[in-house]
Amino acid sequence: MRFIYFILFLCISLSAFSQKKLTLYFDTNSSELTKKELDKFNSFLKTKDLKIIKVIGFCDLRSSNKYNDSLALERANFVASLIRLSTFNSVFEVKSKGENFNQLKNLDLNRKVEIHFKIEKSTSSSIKINTDKELSDLVAKSKIGDKLVLKNLHFYDRTDILYPESFKTREELLKVLKENPKLKIQIQGHICCSPGKDKEEIALKRCVGTVEYLVINGIEKSRLSYKSFDAEQPIYPIPEKNEEERKANRRVEILIIDK
Repeated sequence: MRFIYFILFLCISLSAFSQKKLTLYFDTNSSELTKKELDKFNSFLKTKDLKIIKVIGFCDLRSSNKYNDSLALERANFVASLIRLSTFNSVFEVKSKGENFNQLKNLDLNRKVEIHFKIEKSTSSSIKINTDKELSDLVAKSKIGDKLVLKNLHFYDRTDILYPESFKTREELLKVLKENPKLKIQIQGHICCSPGKDKEEIALKRCVGTVEYLVINGIEKSRLSYKSFDAEQPIYPIPEKNEEERKANRRVEILIIDK
């Protein structure tokens, strides 16, 4: 039994040891990085084979526990949003420790975000999924009134900017529309994270951006319409449990209007 415990301890220790950490510091009451820290962060992003594990926000003791917890989370989310705007993995833990940690005497060193990461070289070959055939088949089998989810068409959080891996899916939609000249669709936009009306109209902007791309590339505007549903029709319940669920909820779907 002692041997088993030793092995478990060894595995946990090795896993923790393999993780590394970058610390970024913030000014008082600020949730944005200074130029110096931003430069450090941008340099960090150049690391090869980088995999983000978690992002943790911290605060000093200068305010209330509730305020410090909120500010620490804002700092963590700010750094997490910068990471997601890069080409790195978007699935990682984001949390706040507020002021609840061993505070250092130098308060400047307590206002921080820790990025836990590891260097993970990929050993598997990249597998390309033929989304063209999948979307073509779905459209061919669809009826007027059917709604189709565009697989792998995902956006960065709170933006209408596509993930680089989503460009291919948008191109396939364009190709399907060109191959089916009678096809008319409605582009439907959805967001994640917060229920109710989207004051920033992110979902609407995603719809408009998708329509503009199709029109610029030769699709008649009369064949396209769009509608924003904000966060009214999530795939996963809000609040989502992780980034994968949030990523799935901020999506674009198409409704078959005519074919």
